[in-house]
Amino acid sequence: MLKIFLICLSGFLLSLSAPGYDIWLFAWVGLVPLFIIINTSKELRTMLLHAFLFGFAYNFWYLHWLFSIHPLDWLGFKGFSSIFISAFALISVASYNSLFFVLFALVVFYFKKMQVSPYNRGILSLVLISFFWTVIFNKISSMECLFGFPWTLIEYSQYKNLFLIQFVEFFGSISISFILVFFNLLLSELFLYVVRFQKISDRYVSKDPGKIVSVIYGFVIFIVLISLSYFSGMYLYYKNNQALGSASKVICIAQGNLPISSTRGNKQDINFAKKTYAGLIKNSDGELVIFPEGALPTVINHDPHTQYWLKTISHISSADIISGAYCKDIKSVYNCAVNYLNNGKTFSYYEKERLVPFGEFVPFSLMMPRFIKRLVDNLIGDGFVKGKEVYPLQLRMGKAGVNICFELIFPAIIRTRVLNGAQFIVNISDLGWFSNDLVKRQFLSFAVFRAIENRKPVVIAANSGISAFIEPNGRIRSQSISNTHGLLLDWINPNNKITYYCKYGW
Repeated sequence: MLKIFLICLSGFLLSLSAPGYDIWLFAWVGLVPLFIIINTSKELRTMLLHAFLFGFAYNFWYLHWLFSIHPLDWLGFKGFSSIFISAFALISVASYNSLFFVLFALVVFYFKKMQVSPYNRGILSLVLISFFWTVIFNKISSMECLFGFPWTLIEYSQYKNLFLIQFVEFFGSISISFILVFFNLLLSELFLYVVRFQKISDRYVSKDPGKIVSVIYGFVIFIVLISLSYFSGMYLYYKNNQALGSASKVICIAQGNLPISSTRGNKQDINFAKKTYAGLIKNSDGELVIFPEGALPTVINHDPHTQYWLKTISHISSADIISGAYCKDIKSVYNCAVNYLNNGKTFSYYEKERLVPFGEFVPFSLMMPRFIKRLVDNLIGDGFVKGKEVYPLQLRMGKAGVNICFELIFPAIIRTRVLNGAQFIVNISDLGWFSNDLVKRQFLSFAVFRAIENRKPVVIAANSGISAFIEPNGRIRSQSISNTHGLLLDWINPNNKITYYCKYGW
């Protein structure tokens, strides 16, 4: 029991490195207990159980904001049913993400059995284990066919260490994950070398005498990598700092703070939404006005009254408009962003391509009970389908690489926007599902990495906050106060840069 308690405590402490808690140093040491267990366990079943418990403790506390979807009265779930669904959501997601810790432990366990060296010497084995981690957590856990939710990746803990993370423009955020895991492995190997001394005659001799050589080489490599990262990062940070000039474009974010019941529930209120946003932007002064995800809860391409309203406020404010709404064809409903150019004649659309399982669609819907399907119900239909219109939106100030809500987690989606010509990134979100503000602070960390990876300014327009402007060097220049109603006005410099990672990234 003591061992189980300690492994759960270790996972919990690692979760405190997450954005919002910001004890980022824990990420540099927090995986050591897990690696020690993987290295010392003799029974596969016991090792896998401990790996699961470590992952569960880590994910449970990292994601405990999931429970804050309670109360779910706006979906018709009250009292105990709301508590049960909220708790089930948290436990299910934490358990699912913990399976990747199990998979990693399994791979490492058999990898070590395959090694021919009696002392597990060789820096290559440490590099390969770090590589296995990045493949499992950054790639496999993100796969759409597995309904991936890679929210808790360890590299996001470093989003405030801007000098360190500048080189992700070359290798992506996955490289930060690699370095963190590599350093934790070195510490675990050093610990095992120190404690595995045995007394032979009057001398103490290590059971693994060759291990210290790998550890020393590993620390040398790590120091070189960190030194290069920081010194080059200082240069890259200031090189990519934005300066206000003639090419700068002013953007206005309208943070409506609308209740989720009026945008996604069974009492959607388009008139309330119109009144709210018209009042917000009547004195705006931006070339582009952005409304958040679901800001206009209507099928916009079949609603001429709302289209006319959108044209009118665009002309009055002399600004282009991007707004969250819904789109529909003959059979399907899409979570979309609609764009109208000031003095233009037509609308263009972006349709969300990566949907949230059980939030926007129900996997294996035919086999699921009705109460599960109610989670994605709204007045428009029984959930959304994957979008078809996924290219950047053409504005007067340039091309906007629009993505919706948790699509910001996926580097490949943002890379695709940039490769298709996006000159800046726009994320529209509605985190009003959750009353816990931790989710909003974690969401900002994703934007920091996407900005540096692509060297593009990132603009987040969130219904209940936190809306923000992030520079291409990852600096959060301005942000709104969460759970407030108002405007956030700032400027960006759109650009046509294509980074090494964007062009060749994995």
